[in-house]
Amino acid sequence: MYLGTRRVRSAGRTAGSIEVTLPAQLQALEGVTCALTVRDGARPEIVLQPDLSAARAVFDTLWHHLCLGLGEPDAIGDFSVADFAMTLFPAGYWQERPPLAYADALAVLRQRSGQADGEPESLTRLLAFLAVAAAQRLNLHGVLALAFGDAVTYLMTGSSAGLGTDFERGMAQRIFTGAGCAQQPGRSLFDEQVWQRAQPGLRQVYHQFYAWQDRPKSYATAREMWYRALTLEMAAQVFPTEGYLERK
Repeated sequence: MYLGTRRVRSAGRTAGSIEVTLPAQLQALEGVTCALTVRDGARPEIVLQPDLSAARAVFDTLWHHLCLGLGEPDAIGDFSVADFAMTLFPAGYWQERPPLAYADALAVLRQRSGQADGEPESLTRLLAFLAVAAAQRLNLHGVLALAFGDAVTYLMTGSSAGLGTDFERGMAQRIFTGAGCAQQPGRSLFDEQVWQRAQPGLRQVYHQFYAWQDRPKSYATAREMWYRALTLEMAAQVFPTEGYLERK
């Protein structure tokens, strides 16, 4: 990834200190230890290799808690980078494998340590794509795997990653609260108890999504009825009839 041209500055020939002003995009690596490699030859290069082990620990921890919340740790298995498109920055688009950005994990770490203001979109993206991969391990595919990942994120953070529609999120919320679970915005997703309390609702949401996949016509009918009811509700708010008939 080409990020532009910068000039090397020196504090003096005997000081051994040089400075390179890096592009603004690399602020995500602030405070991260980097290995420095010089590649000699016809086109010398200086390579910075960041130590991203702390970011990978965030992936592992969230994956573990997600498996706990879904109640299927053995069926889902361990976290594997092979299931994801690993990137430094959040991906603008993706095709086969859900993307995980190290920059998002580093932003979550800074937030947890109090070094930066909250960046809820980073945690939203991480959880959504982790949940998509977990859904795929549990044999959800295509649109429903994406929608399930989005629904889990909405239930646990109150935010959507834009992978599903209002229908799936609305139905997931109804099922989740019907199972006696409350939405979790503001709670730490690094607390196992949060996921344990959410487990009954998340399991029922998964079973509903799997039933829709098994019976596509039922899924289509439920969507149609949900949007029809929403349309009628909105129309009733815009054109209230109560009181009008009394005046007539």
